Amino acid sequence: MPRKAKLNIFEYVDYRFFLTDYFDFQKKLSKKFSNRAFANKAGLPPSLLNDILSRRQNLTSAAMRKYAAAMGLTEKETAYFEALMEFNNAECNADKNRHFGEMVRLRGRSSVKFLDSQQYQYFSNWYNPVVRELMVHVGLGDDPVAISRSIVPYVSPAKVRKSIELLKELGLVYQSSDGRLQAPDKVISSEYQVQSVALKNYHISMLERARESLDSHSSDEREFQGLTICASSATMQRMKDRIRSFTDELLGMAAAENEDAEEVFQVNVQVFPFTRKSADK
Repeated sequence: MPRKAKLNIFEYVDYRFFLTDYFDFQKKLSKKFSNRAFANKAGLPPSLLNDILSRRQNLTSAAMRKYAAAMGLTEKETAYFEALMEFNNAECNADKNRHFGEMVRLRGRSSVKFLDSQQYQYFSNWYNPVVRELMVHVGLGDDPVAISRSIVPYVSPAKVRKSIELLKELGLVYQSSDGRLQAPDKVISSEYQVQSVALKNYHISMLERARESLDSHSSDEREFQGLTICASSATMQRMKDRIRSFTDELLGMAAAENEDAEEVFQVNVQVFPFTRKSADK
């Protein structure tokens, strides 16, 4: 596989992930590269960089521009880096939505499609993503009966038909000149930090589908892992970062696949607290 010349900042929704991946990428390219050398090139103390990556401090506009210059970002990439910084640092939803809109505008097209606020209807029913995959990547087209027969658990043709209409209305599938249904984007994802009632209901529905799968599928058809661990808040944040990095990798694997898709799978990864926070140690 050919090595990428550089990272694509437009595929990131967290500037800390981008910075971390940038450093890892550069270290693979050159043994002489280090976080300290990069900080010196940007004219900023290495301690600031460490504080930003460890979430003890947020990235500022002044530091962002110096880091962008040190990384050799283009004008458009720097503008996206700035919108990314503002989006991550914003504390109210109105500001987040405003900066998110700027990210969407600058991002254009990428291998992973991040949904805008209107397209969050996509998550209103758990089977909408399944219908999309069967329509486009498995090749069942817009036949609601054939799609209904393929989905487990059962979804009626009438519901599938409404799902198809929604997907077309939202522009998540379209008909090409040869009559085949195509997807403008191979992989779809929600933004990590965007909150939505539809998204919450989607996750609840997928947890229910996972519970059903324990009875309806054999162990060689599924994979379930469960860990109960004790950790600090800092370690929990690191684990969340690793989970997000892992799911990004899975999305990239799916996007890179050509015409070999045969089935539709759901991957659920959860981490949540079993205890209440307490001031008493």
